[in-house]
Amino acid sequence: MKNEQGFTLIEVLVALGIASFALVALMGRLGASADVQRSLILHAVSIETARNILAEDRLLETIPSSEKQGDIEAKGVTLHWRTWSEKTALDNFVRRNVAVKAGHEPEVMLFMYRVR
Repeated sequence: MKNEQGFTLIEVLVALGIASFALVALMGRLGASADVQRSLILHAVSIETARNILAEDRLLETIPSSEKQGDIEAKGVTLHWRTWSEKTALDNFVRRNVAVKAGHEPEVMLFMYRVR
């Protein structure tokens, strides 16, 4: 009898079974990776929007005392924003806050101090 080399049918089927389980696991991770990437993009857009709102607020001559809020469209996403003022321990300074929320993502908050 000749010394035959190669794989048996059982060995090939076992290898294909292991490879299929590995591919299924990798595909699941790919979906989770896409969700994380979308969340990070929304977070970055929220921060950019909050910075723009604070920059516009900085250009105002007087500091608004009431809370303002609204919706804005940015990068194909509707963001809800709100701004408000807080007193500080120093009489000449006011803290201006802005919060931006994109859908079900956590709210992003930024602030700046302004002189009255």
